[in-house]
Amino acid sequence: MTDSQRKYLENELNTALGRACEAAREEIPGFQWVTHVVDTSDVSSSIQVVWVFDSNRHLAEALRAGYDAYLGHLTREALAAAGISVEDMDHHVDFDSEEECARVHGGDWKLRLTAEPEHLH
Repeated sequence: MTDSQRKYLENELNTALGRACEAAREEIPGFQWVTHVVDTSDVSSSIQVVWVFDSNRHLAEALRAGYDAYLGHLTREALAAAGISVEDMDHHVDFDSEEECARVHGGDWKLRLTAEPEHLH
């Protein structure tokens, strides 16, 4: 993938996920923001979309209320808008909280998202 293709992909992802983020903020208590991690050499296999809540309590409440299905739907729409197709959406959607990042990684999201992907829910 060339640099211009990477930039285009990132722009498309950021735009699509931004729209999804706004929709989720209107619907889900405690939801804060969304991000993604991707290896551009293998986008469809590596893409991880992480939905971040303010607290562990709000995250747990959202999952109990079934919002994971809604966020999976928003993720699928966003990825499709960016031209990305994945086989099993469950393997590409994760959930986390600001509270947990602060507790475990001192609030360093870059470290949290790149160093320990297994911490995600």
